[in-house]
Amino acid sequence: MTHNRISPTQPSRPSAPHAVKPASRLQRGIAAFQAGHHAEARRVMQKVLERDPAAPDALHILGLLAAQAGRMDEAESLLRRCIAAAPDYVDAHNNLGNVLMARGHPAQARDCYAQAARLAPRYPSPHYNLGNALRALGNLDEAEAAYRTAIALAPGYVDAHVNLGNLLREREDYAQAESVCRDLLARHPELHEVRLNLGNIHRLCHRLQDAGAEYEALLSARPGHPRGLLSLALLRLAEHRPEQAETLIEQARASGAVPAHELLSAVCALRLAQGDWPAALVAATQSLAAGGETPGHAFTIAELLAEMGRRGEAVEVLQASRSRFGDRPRALLGALISNRRYLCDWRDWETQVSTLSERIRSGDGSVIGPFSALAQPGLTPTDLLAVARAHGTRFRAWTERRGAVSGAARPAPRERLRIGYLSSDLRRHAVASLTASLFEDHDRDRFEISAYAIGPADDSPIRRRLLSAFEHFTELRDLSHEAAAQRIRDDGIDILVDLNGYTRHARPEILAQRPAPIQVSWLGFPGSMGVPFIDYLIADPIVAPPESADAYDEALAYLPDSYQPVDMRRPVGPTPTRAEAGLPEKGLVFCCFNNPYKLAPEVFDGWCTLLKELPDAVLWLYAPDEPVRLNLLREAAERGLPAERLVFAPKCPEHADHLARVALADLFLDTQPYNAHTTASDALSVGVPVLTYPGRTFPSRVAASLLTAAGLPELIATDARDYLDRARRLAGAPHALADIRRRLLDARATAPLFDSERFARALEDLYRQMWARRCEGLPPAQLRGSPTGPTP
Repeated sequence: MTHNRISPTQPSRPSAPHAVKPASRLQRGIAAFQAGHHAEARRVMQKVLERDPAAPDALHILGLLAAQAGRMDEAESLLRRCIAAAPDYVDAHNNLGNVLMARGHPAQARDCYAQAARLAPRYPSPHYNLGNALRALGNLDEAEAAYRTAIALAPGYVDAHVNLGNLLREREDYAQAESVCRDLLARHPELHEVRLNLGNIHRLCHRLQDAGAEYEALLSARPGHPRGLLSLALLRLAEHRPEQAETLIEQARASGAVPAHELLSAVCALRLAQGDWPAALVAATQSLAAGGETPGHAFTIAELLAEMGRRGEAVEVLQASRSRFGDRPRALLGALISNRRYLCDWRDWETQVSTLSERIRSGDGSVIGPFSALAQPGLTPTDLLAVARAHGTRFRAWTERRGAVSGAARPAPRERLRIGYLSSDLRRHAVASLTASLFEDHDRDRFEISAYAIGPADDSPIRRRLLSAFEHFTELRDLSHEAAAQRIRDDGIDILVDLNGYTRHARPEILAQRPAPIQVSWLGFPGSMGVPFIDYLIADPIVAPPESADAYDEALAYLPDSYQPVDMRRPVGPTPTRAEAGLPEKGLVFCCFNNPYKLAPEVFDGWCTLLKELPDAVLWLYAPDEPVRLNLLREAAERGLPAERLVFAPKCPEHADHLARVALADLFLDTQPYNAHTTASDALSVGVPVLTYPGRTFPSRVAASLLTAAGLPELIATDARDYLDRARRLAGAPHALADIRRRLLDARATAPLFDSERFARALEDLYRQMWARRCEGLPPAQLRGSPTGPTP
């Protein structure tokens, strides 16, 4: 980035004549300054001031000399004296602005530049500098106008073109930023910094090959270019090559020529890629302190704080950034709302929800991440698809790399179809706890089952169980996206099933390279990924009714029962007493063990109404953090509900113990618009009825799917009012509730929901149908699996 410079002086007005020809001395001082003889210039100008303490040109040049020597206090004082003596001295206003910018006072600098521009509207430098000050203040529209004015006055003003391109890039207007860079390069191919900027635009647009070409061209012309090394390091991180990135960062550090905040920002990205959140946060904070105060830095710090469970601090950072820079980057508003939702902080809820929905419907799907959008009230399936598609554009460049993944897919099936499961969650995680029995029950005579692990490993019992369940278990975590895709292709996988979607540690870049001829999304992300490289989405007719097919870019592959399996082989710990769980000895226990981000004020309103009508009942909620508990207690108090009516369950280290405590509840109350998924399966598996009502989106219909497969349709209400009515009736009819519980416990031996082998056969039937269509040269289409499996 090109910064404000101290401008060379131009005499604005001559000093008053003196007996010893002061004008002549003044001219000698100016000539010495312009020739670079600074000591001589300082000596002469000090002599001028001895005879005329208000000589503007002498004050100006001495101010410039002080600034160039780093004596900013002195420089500011001299330039202010110059302006006091000559209020229309354009260069003095301009250079005072430069000094103030260097001292970290962009608002004062802006006023100086604006005055200089008013005094000399045809002089491009003040307009350019004004653009820099406005940009530092976050006023990007005004900054753009100032840069464009400078360019109109001086079409060859290279720095103005460069900073205009940088501004457009910061505003995420990548098309215009690229146009500015290309236009400048066409006229000045020797400007390597512009090539660097163009590469950065390509990288931010996820055109990684184009970015690499620009960086390599720069480093070929300027070997060891520090910023080129840093940018190439960030590219290597995007390719999941952290070792190469670290080497490049160290080379840039060794040069000593990279601004500290840029170097620290790259270190933050490296530590983030390595999964070292605390070290990444330290680097990000140091970068901010070193001068990297930008919307992007604030967003990164907030992301790190959130990952470390410090969501209250994340909200503070995002709110401060929004106050200064507005809604930049585009995803800031969504991140702010999501973090507040995790905290159950619903203040100003309706305004923010409305603003977010409006931005999505106006075409800005990148305002929120796809996973966060699932829990956002008021969004339709079409809205969620728009968000997924916006997110999916970042993987387009990887689809162009599929040619780099060598080897042709086989045209006809072997005796056994090769199925690969790609997941970051083959460890202590909800996905693993749902799927372990499925992987154990796959028909090994017909299917060869492989796991590809891309996430953290642990030594948990569920991890050890999964290691035994798969024929092949391959760690891809440390491989680049390209190498990981090549490994899957080398293994000859026929159908690759992604269990992540857009969840934490996901790597869609692998799938974008098409390592398998058929690629499927299932379980981890309840919705469309909005990308062309996923052929099928495994669902069921309840979560994704056939009439909603237009809201999915994938072909829907229907399981006959619920799309979500239940593992009935999981151990359940000893049941605690109600007192041990923090529950009252008597009274009805409603529960909801969903993560706090799934709670919404509309649903909480209904719960509080219900509790006020049932004085002996309590609501047992999962609230792992103190801020969540305090916010929920505040919300309850505002609705007239005493604190003792809420009971908070902490995080339970062992899942077996969690299942045991859930069994103490009488009725699980579901949430909208993001239902209980694994938590509903947990409750049903230990005999706790779940009450729900379906919404319009996939995640809002999951509990209805589970209850249907469990044979309990009477627990599916039609809407929010019916949901509360049914809860009242069940609370007032303990015998009816006990009967439902008995039927649920009996159903564990007979209902499809709890039959892992039935689930495996139906899923395998879908895989066979997918492969048969491909062998016949047919495109993906809606399929329905059969629990009887394929005919031999």
